[in-house]
Amino acid sequence: MNLARRTFMLGGASLLTLALTGCLGATAPITYDLGSARPGRVSRRSSRTVVITIPKTVQTYDSQRVVVRDVGNVLSYLPEAQLSDTLPRLVQTRLLQTFEAASFPNIGRPDDQLRVDVTLATEIRAFDIDLAQGGLATVTVNAKLVDEARGAIFANQTFTANSAGTIEPAVAAIASLDIALQNVMAQILDWTARNA
Repeated sequence: MNLARRTFMLGGASLLTLALTGCLGATAPITYDLGSARPGRVSRRSSRTVVITIPKTVQTYDSQRVVVRDVGNVLSYLPEAQLSDTLPRLVQTRLLQTFEAASFPNIGRPDDQLRVDVTLATEIRAFDIDLAQGGLATVTVNAKLVDEARGAIFANQTFTANSAGTIEPAVAAIASLDIALQNVMAQILDWTARNA
């Protein structure tokens, strides 16, 4: 084996070792969960079956990462932190659990194969820590109630909640977003019970 070839192979092996060391030395993100709201029992104006779909959202929020908003609407992600599922799927699950905790009858998901009367369709419009507002946690969700028999929206409202927050430590940022989300989910529950 000539010297040039040997040097190339050794160099490649050294680069591979450095690459593996870099991968192994990387800090794995800490995974955080969000909770459901725990409201009191609600009464309904009807017994129609309501199905909660997975919320729609822009690509930035359709992730396990937590968005940080800075001056000039510059977006980044909370470092070394992630949610236990993608945000839309996690919100759908916690919203359903919020309804169930309030003994809301005839509630489910689309894959429960229920005869659907009303669809609760939501859109996550904000779920971030706003540094321009001093670390304020903001959650905004638009909700629509769709009459499936008529194929028409019969109620539409946007819900927002804020909670004082920070990006350090990450656990405090997640906690403030969790508080705001639970507030929004409780509002959606009450609104749905009155309208569906």
